[in-house]
Formats: sequence, C-alpha cells, structure tokens
Amino acid sequence: MSVHHLLLAVLAAHGMISQTSAFHAPPARSLQSRNAATTFLASTVAPKAEEARTAPKVVADKFDSYASTFETHLVDNLKYCAPRNVANAASERIASNRGGDPYASALDAGCGTGLAGPPLRPLVSGPLLGVDLSPKMAELAAELVVDDGEVPVVENRLRRVSETARQALASDAPRRLYDGVFTADLLHLSDAKFLDGFGHEVDEIPSDNVDLIIAADVLCYFGALDEVLRVFSDRLAVGGDLIFTTETMSRGDYNWVETSSGRFAQNPEYVARMASEAGLSTVSQVAFTPRMESGEKVLGTLHTFTKQ
Repeated sequence: MSVHHLLLAVLAAHGMISQTSAFHAPPARSLQSRNAATTFLASTVAPKAEEARTAPKVVADKFDSYASTFETHLVDNLKYCAPRNVANAASERIASNRGGDPYASALDAGCGTGLAGPPLRPLVSGPLLGVDLSPKMAELAAELVVDDGEVPVVENRLRRVSETARQALASDAPRRLYDGVFTADLLHLSDAKFLDGFGHEVDEIPSDNVDLIIAADVLCYFGALDEVLRVFSDRLAVGGDLIFTTETMSRGDYNWVETSSGRFAQNPEYVARMASEAGLSTVSQVAFTPRMESGEKVLGTLHTFTKQ
C-alpha cells in the first residue's frame, strides 16, 4: 500500500475523514485545510458515482427537519451571506456586461427558503424561479411575497403570506416573489414538481434559454461537479451567466474532497476546468467567507461563468 493510501486509511479509521473522501488528482504534496481533520495527503482512490455527492434523500430529510429554524440559525448565528454575495455578483454583471439591462429570466437552483430571492428580484425583469430538493424549504420560498415599500412590512425578515390570506387582499394582494417554485434533484430538473396552491404563474422550468442560474451554498453537497455544471450549461441561454459558491481548502493539490463536516470542498482550478468542459467561460473566481462555523470563517469561492 502506498503512503498516501495508508495515511487515508488511518485517518478514516480514526474518524478524521469520511471513507468516501476522494481527491481526483495524481498522488500529491501534503494538503492542509482549515482544521486538522482535513489535513492529509491526496488519495487516488476513485469514488463510486453515488459517493461523489451527498445522497439526495439525506439532503432532503436534513433540510425538511431544519426548515423552520434555518433562517434564524444561518443568518443570525452563522452570519450567512452567500445569497447576498451571489446577487451582488449578478448586479455587477448587469452593470459591466449587460448595459444595465436586467436578466430576462433566472433560476435559483437550491433556493432553500428563498434567501436569495429578495436581492435577486430587482435584477430579473421576467420569471424568477426557485427549485429545491427539500419540500418544506421550497414551501417557505413559495410563500414569499414582494416587500418593496418604503418601510418593509417585516423589518430585516423575509415576508411570507399564505395564499388564502393573499387572495383575501384582492387588488391589494402583494405579488409573489418567485414566479414559480419547484422540488427536484438538480441533476433531474426535467422531473421537477411544481408547488401548486401558491398563486404562481409559471409551472414548468424552461429546458433552455435561462438568462441567469444561481446556486448559493448548494454545490457543497456535490463532490464531482461535471454533471451538475453540464445540466446548468444546457439550460443557460447564450450570453447567460452562471453564478454559484463552493467551499474550498486553504491549500493543496486536489480536485474535490468530502470533509469531516459531511460537505464537499472543490479546488477553484478544478471548478473552472469542469465549467470549461461544460461549455462555459470563466468570468471570475473570488475567495470569500460564506458563513461562520464553530467560531471560524468557512473558506469559500464565488464563481461567475458565462455561456458564449
């Protein structure tokens, strides 16, 4: 057994890394992460396809149980800012590359409870759609309404209204923030289920010609990104943008790895390579902090790609 295989086995046996941790790279130099649990040499063990992402049912169940406290925990306790950073990147693209014109349509992939919706809504002139794997998270996104008055109805919080209450307001009813919300695995968007009963107008996710696709703090549940980036690229319009976040390691030779947190981290160079193979061109890759965890800054990268 080689040294890097032996070290990986020892760390896994002591619970310091997952058995499925995998680096798609040649045997590499030492890898150092933000904590000791993910400091080790690269492994050349090829993962099975099902090990290259967190099982969809695990993710759905986790966030179904987490939905009611998700916003308070992430925003208040963990200083979560990935959705706002993604929206800021989209705003910069409008200013620098679109002559100030908003996106004609957008898909919030892995929308969760809709935290990206409010900052995205002014940037999209047409349909803004949300899709999530967790039904309970998607339902909270579906209840969102536009809160654009001079004085917000709910200060510093997303505004939600049941459809019964919204319809009772008749002509004064606030507009839904999203134009359609769905549940689906991102790798199988053609099977997306429309959440009916919320007054949305768009009941299908377009198969192509989407102007903007965003994924804030979503691809940390994927290891290998080749397939999901191809799915996104296929649905983007020519000239459209893909903006998303990933977690990263502090340094080391790796492509992707499952860390002790159970999430995945990807090397920005690997991300750019997979995006290129999917037909996308790199606009920018910027280091940022998506949230805090155990009192430490989580290392992340904000990626912007375009389809030419």
